[in-house]
Amino acid sequence: MKKLLITTLLFLGLSNPVLAAESPLELIQDTSTQVLDLLKKDDGKNTGKIRTQVETFVIPKFDFTRMTALAVGRGWREATPEQKDALAREFQIMLVRTYSGTMTRFKNASVSIKPSVIMNNEGREATVKSEISVNNSNGNKPVNVDYVLYKTTQGWKVFNVSVEGASLVTVYRNQFSDEIRKGGLDGLIRSLRDKNAKLARGSAA
Repeated sequence: MKKLLITTLLFLGLSNPVLAAESPLELIQDTSTQVLDLLKKDDGKNTGKIRTQVETFVIPKFDFTRMTALAVGRGWREATPEQKDALAREFQIMLVRTYSGTMTRFKNASVSIKPSVIMNNEGREATVKSEISVNNSNGNKPVNVDYVLYKTTQGWKVFNVSVEGASLVTVYRNQFSDEIRKGGLDGLIRSLRDKNAKLARGSAA
């Protein structure tokens, strides 16, 4: 789970919000370049500053509410507005904190964006394919990553990512279903809060 999450967010962490990309392809290309530049700055030593920048800029790239709704599945329709807010908030915190706590390990990574974009839903959804290579000198194979975006009034937003065919939303849906069966939606919220508290203690250590 953690490896999938890290790879998912690795090249979507940072961008200049003023310079919004006009297309899904440009969005992925531009943010990939900026994240790589950041990771290489100061040889990755200023991790505190990098984490702050990640948490500031990663959020506009994603629609976390949409991601949460898809991950929760049928339970989302039964949730109260307060439960929906809590679920989306805790899920967002977990994704961002997990990423920001580990991203500095990937300063030597490279990304190759495929030029062809798959459009669906009458042009409102797009899939951008890429390959991420880490330490190729060690013989590691590139990782295939597909970013799924949809068009909003604020521009394109990412709402799902597949790593080597494994959908982030589907992986979490399976996990969340178990939590909901055991403790309902409130139990899932408590579980996410507990995980976020552990992440916070780990980052403070």
